[in-house]
Amino acid sequence: MNLLHQQLIALLPLLIIGSTVMVAVLCTAWKRNHFISFILTIFGQILALASLWFIVQNNPPSIDVTSLIRVDKYSLFYTGLILIASLIISMQVYAWLDEYSGNRDEFYLLMLISLMGCILLINTKHLITFFIGIELTSLPFFGMIGYIIQQRSSLEASIKYMLLSSVSSAFLLFGIALVYVQTGQLSFSSFCEKIYDNSTTYLTQPVLLVGLGLMIVSIGFKLSLVPFHLWTPDVYQGAPVLVSALLSTSSKIAIFTIVTRLFLSTVIMNSHSIQLTLIVIACASMLFGNLMAINQDNIKRIMGYSSVSHFGYLLVGLITMQTNHIFSLEAIGICLIGYLFASLGIFTIINLKSNFYQNEKDSLYSYRGLFWHHPFLTFVLTIMFSSLAGIPMTLGFIGKCYILALGEKVKDHFFLLTSIIIISNTIGLFYYMRIIINMFLPLSKKTRYDNVSSSETLSDGLTKIVVVFSSSLLLLFGLYPTTLISLVRSVTLDS
Repeated sequence: MNLLHQQLIALLPLLIIGSTVMVAVLCTAWKRNHFISFILTIFGQILALASLWFIVQNNPPSIDVTSLIRVDKYSLFYTGLILIASLIISMQVYAWLDEYSGNRDEFYLLMLISLMGCILLINTKHLITFFIGIELTSLPFFGMIGYIIQQRSSLEASIKYMLLSSVSSAFLLFGIALVYVQTGQLSFSSFCEKIYDNSTTYLTQPVLLVGLGLMIVSIGFKLSLVPFHLWTPDVYQGAPVLVSALLSTSSKIAIFTIVTRLFLSTVIMNSHSIQLTLIVIACASMLFGNLMAINQDNIKRIMGYSSVSHFGYLLVGLITMQTNHIFSLEAIGICLIGYLFASLGIFTIINLKSNFYQNEKDSLYSYRGLFWHHPFLTFVLTIMFSSLAGIPMTLGFIGKCYILALGEKVKDHFFLLTSIIIISNTIGLFYYMRIIINMFLPLSKKTRYDNVSSSETLSDGLTKIVVVFSSSLLLLFGLYPTTLISLVRSVTLDS
C-alpha cells in the first residue's frame, strides 16, 4: 500500500499522536519522569492541533486515505474539538497526579491512546475502522477509571465499565457481522448504495434489521442512552474527576460524530422501524435523564444524568437526518460545542474542589454558600449550568432552539417528540437552578472550604484560563451566534 504525499499530510494528527505514544513509551522505559511525560503529552497534542491548519492549507477539501479513512472539513473540525478538550484536561492532570504516590507515566499513555482512537473514529468511513476506533477509544478507560487503586469506588467503577463495555463490543461486532452477511459490504458508501438500490427489499430483511439493532444497542451504551445508561452515574462518581471529564467530552463526542456520518452516508433512517426505535430511545433518554438527576445529591452523578439527557436531545438530530441533513448537522454541531465547553468548565471546577486522595467534596452540600467565599467560581459555574439548562443569552439556549426546530421535521411523531423536548427541558431547569441557588444560600456552620483556598487555587493561572475561556465562549456565542453558525455550516456542507 503506497500512500500519496497528500494522504500522509491528511493523517498528520493521527501520526503525531501515535508518534508521541511511542516516544513516551521509550522515555518511560528508559527513565520514569513525571514532568517529561507531561511535557511530551502536551507538546504532542499542541503539534497535532497545529497540524490541522497545515492540512487545511495544503490539502483538498476531502481526501480518502485507502478505503478506510476519509479526511474532510467535517472530520477536521471535530478532530480539533477533541484535541482542544484533551489538551485542556491534560494540562490539569499534572497537578492531580503529582500528589499520587504510585506510577504516573502510564496515565499519559492511556490518555494518548484513547485520543488516537477518537481521531481514528472521527475520520473513519468503514465499519471495520469504526469498530477498531471505538475499542481504541474505550479500552484505555478501563485503566484510567481505576487508576487510583487505593480507592475502592474507583476500582468498582472500572470493573463495571469494563464488563458492560465488553458486552457492548460483542453486540457491535455481531451486528456488523450480520450487516455484512446481508449486504456483503462494510464501507459506508458501498453499504449505502447496496441499500439504496434495493431499499424496499433490504430495509425489511430480518437479518439486516437485527444487525442494525445490535449496533444501536452498542452505540446506546457508549453514548449513555436509555435503557443502556445504567453504568453512567456510578462510573462518573467513582472515576477521578478528570477521567469523568474525558469520558463525558472527547470520547462521547467522537462516537456521536461518527454515528452521525454513518447515518448521513446511509439510508438507514428510511426504515420506519429504526426511526421509531430511535424516537423512543431519544424520548426516554431526555425524560429519564432529567428526572433521575432531580434526586441526586452528588454533582458528578448529576453530570452523568445530564449527559444522558443531552445525548437524547442530540439523537433528535439523527432522527431528522434524512429530512434536511444540512440543518441537522448544524444543530448537532452547535449542541455539541455548547455541551463540550460547559462540561469542561464544570469538571474543571469540580476537580478544583475535590481532593481525590483524602475526602471527596462532590456533594451538593459542599457547594452551599460558595458565592460568599469564591464569587469568581460561582459566577462561571452559573454561566455553565445556565448553558446546560438552555437559559437565554448562553450557547445552550441556541442549541435547545435548534433541537425544538428539528422536532417539527418529524412528521409522524411531531407532537410527541416536541412535547417530550419541552417537558424534559423544563424538568432540567429545576435541578440546574437547584445547584445555582444552592451556591448563593447562606453558609452553614459545618461548611468549610479548606481545599479551595484563594492562595492555592484561585491564583492558579491555568484554572482561570480554562474556566474563563469556557464561560466566555458560552456567553459570546450565546449573544452573537452568527459566527459559530457560519463556521459549523461551512464544515457540514462538504460532509
